[in-house]
Amino acid sequence: MAKPDRNTFQNRLNEMMNSIRQNILKGVYKPGDFLPAETALADQFLLSKNSVRLVLEKLVDDGLILKIPRVGTQVASRPQQTVVRFGVYPSLYEEANIGQLIARFQEEHPHIRIEPLKLPYFQAESVKQLLQSGIVDVITLNHIDYAHFRENDNLHVLEHYPEPQEVYPFLNDLFATEEGTVAVRPFIFSPVILCYNKEHFRQRRLFEPDSSWDWHDLRDALTKVSSPDRFGLFFHLSSYTRWPIFFLQNRAEFRRDENGRLSIEDPDMLGLLRFIRELIHEDGLFPLVMSFGEHDAEKLFKQQKVSVILTTYYRLNQLIDADFPFDIAQLPKSRTHDTQLLTTGIAVGSMSARKDEARCFADYLLSEPSQSFIRRHSFSLPANKWITESAQPELPNKPARLELHRELIPHYATQDRLKLTFDEIQLLGGCLGQYFSRLVDEDGLIRLFNKQLKP
Repeated sequence: MAKPDRNTFQNRLNEMMNSIRQNILKGVYKPGDFLPAETALADQFLLSKNSVRLVLEKLVDDGLILKIPRVGTQVASRPQQTVVRFGVYPSLYEEANIGQLIARFQEEHPHIRIEPLKLPYFQAESVKQLLQSGIVDVITLNHIDYAHFRENDNLHVLEHYPEPQEVYPFLNDLFATEEGTVAVRPFIFSPVILCYNKEHFRQRRLFEPDSSWDWHDLRDALTKVSSPDRFGLFFHLSSYTRWPIFFLQNRAEFRRDENGRLSIEDPDMLGLLRFIRELIHEDGLFPLVMSFGEHDAEKLFKQQKVSVILTTYYRLNQLIDADFPFDIAQLPKSRTHDTQLLTTGIAVGSMSARKDEARCFADYLLSEPSQSFIRRHSFSLPANKWITESAQPELPNKPARLELHRELIPHYATQDRLKLTFDEIQLLGGCLGQYFSRLVDEDGLIRLFNKQLKP
């Protein structure tokens, strides 16, 4: 028999592994039963006896079978399941197919049962308490919530790891500790981008957004694509993943006086914020008259009620079955072309009573097969650089510029650059509601912010 090529060989190994595992889990092979002889398995799956032994050794490691010398290979008694509680952001079921990943993990590790628990967003103190009490063993943690852990010296509730070499270095930097480790291992990431309806631009004979556009170019286009039955632009004004961009693009930094009060060094640094406020109040450009939730931009876009949105690769998954052509572009520029980088990682609780099983599950989510599954079945960007740059989503209606994220890497920025604490970011976001409503000007915004700061 000719030696199979590498792909054929790997496929045969996987077929044998999955066939035996499924037969055990479905009860075709019951505890105490003996598997066919190694020679029979080799003939069945067109493998050598040495390759068959490799598969059987892996099934032994998984606790599914026992090798009895000079007797054969016996199906093991079903081990008692260890329950691992997984604190997970609800959006990851769509953004990373997390439900399917849990199911795939449990098929391979039947002695571990994953119990998902819904984690709140931007409530890092509550998440810390869940870890300290041992209620959760593994968690998803985004960089904004991680900043709260870091600022309050709470990284001790997380297991620390060497920096993963397979992920983008800029993602490791977001979760790095002073000891040169990471307390959270990067899982998925996304920049904030523009998404636009191609048909709306074609109908008005407009060129599509490109890297030369500034915010004035965008406003000019919005005035032309808007119509009585649709708006030009929408994004969630108070979202922590949107409004910081208008500070970051103008290189705004806050300075503190001896009393801890904050000010902006250069008033022109708020110029883009002022421009956005005026844009959203122009007739027909922005739907101010209605109240929308965090994720309603994509819903309005999918209904073709708005032509352009600020979104992320995560939220593009809402548009997988859209029945019209759309594409993506980088954000228009102000002083810089910067955009906000969002990332979510996986962390193991240092106080977990099931740490070995928790590590096993965390390792699985970060493995190449899992990262590849995310890449192939969603628009989200896995943290594994090799997977993200060598695999492609297997989805219909893909934006032509889906790989734009590679061009944007030099422009990635996070809210850390504002030099505000996690609590101050939350406070400023609340104050911006009055600013965008024209109840206060820039000076009034800063005064309102300082008035509400804790002494």
